[in-house]
Amino acid sequence: MFLSAVKVDMYMKRKVDRMIEVKGLGKKFGELKVLDDISLKVERGDVFGIVGHSGAGKSTLLRCLNGLEGYSEGSVKVMGQEVCELDDHKMKELRREMGMIFQNFNLMNRKNVYENVMFPLEVWGVPKKEAEKRVLDLLDLVGLAEKKKEKIRNLSGGQKQRIGIARALALEPKILLCDEATSALDPKTTISILELLMDINKKLGVTIIVVTHQMEVVKMICNKVVILDGGRIVASGDTDKLFLAPGEELRKLITDDYAVIPSGTNIRLMFPREIANESIITSMARELDINFSVVGGRIERYRETVMGFLIINVSDSDFDRVVDWLGKNGMFWEVMRDA
Repeated sequence: MFLSAVKVDMYMKRKVDRMIEVKGLGKKFGELKVLDDISLKVERGDVFGIVGHSGAGKSTLLRCLNGLEGYSEGSVKVMGQEVCELDDHKMKELRREMGMIFQNFNLMNRKNVYENVMFPLEVWGVPKKEAEKRVLDLLDLVGLAEKKKEKIRNLSGGQKQRIGIARALALEPKILLCDEATSALDPKTTISILELLMDINKKLGVTIIVVTHQMEVVKMICNKVVILDGGRIVASGDTDKLFLAPGEELRKLITDDYAVIPSGTNIRLMFPREIANESIITSMARELDINFSVVGGRIERYRETVMGFLIINVSDSDFDRVVDWLGKNGMFWEVMRDA
């Protein structure tokens, strides 16, 4: 998408490398602890995923970041400021730096597209000419300049979310918070919205926090991720590394149904980006002169790179030679104890 209509430097006024830092965060509703010892760091320019099943604590964590929820334990710093210590004026200023897009769009149906994007600029008293230009630039950015006079009720779900994104960017935030932003969209529309968010991140330098229960969303757009379960972080790290070599807790959340062969040894091979497109398995079979069974696997796209894994079954007599060959050829692998 061509983004020349929006001035990149207006989003880069004050560079802060550490955008968000959370240490030991705890949150209770009555006696129920919904967040427990949450710690994470978000650097400038990250697309940071917060993922987990319903009730894991994702949205509560997001609301702690923008000050809509208080917290009883730990620290939440956004651009160096402790959120719970801000007075009303400073909190208002902080929220101006944090745009928000929602699952249900939260648009005003009585207003047209132009008026919806203009609304936060009017509230904040941005001069009229500057505000008008910014709205038009943002509508061009999200590909809906020709819809500026259209009523919200006449738009598709994907178009509504594009308007929601434009409105969230109206005040030139440094951080964009996305709360289940694609959950109400069909798969094709979801991809188009995620591509737009990646464009915004890449071209404008806006840091993006993505809260979702959809693992595929995280894989497509996020460079880093934390996975919540029961209010605790059960896995965290770079997205590609985390999903290619998941630990026990993460595997419970992303279970793949492969019928692992009971005889021999089942090995899960992880393909790093440097060798994902090479015929590694064919080379191994030819060089070692062995036979093996392919149990299952998948090649996936992680942001702009191709990654994948494969589960193979080798005979016990070939196991040592296979493992030695994998090590010499830079492969990541693990023995699968169960399916």
